[in-house]
Amino acid sequence: MTQTRQQHDRQSAGDALSIAFELVATPAVFAFFGWLIDRALDTQPIITLVLCLLTASYTSWKAMRAYSERMEAFDRNLPSRRVDSGSKAGASEAGDG
Repeated sequence: MTQTRQQHDRQSAGDALSIAFELVATPAVFAFFGWLIDRALDTQPIITLVLCLLTASYTSWKAMRAYSERMEAFDRNLPSRRVDSGSKAGASEAGDG
């Protein structure tokens, strides 16, 4: 394996670990704060559930958006997309007329 590939693999593993930690830790922290609020107000665990679900939804959406943006950038940089996309579009337009 080349050094560049190893660096890329380490960066990818670090990114994955970061996202996994964020998906688990952030809702847990907000659920804990919700539990404290519920305890102080002597209510059912409504605030705990709401904060946990809202935070889990947001972090999931954020992770999916980041993944989609990375995949779109990866697709745009593929050699087949960069070179062939312009020549194919020109050939199909010329053949249609």
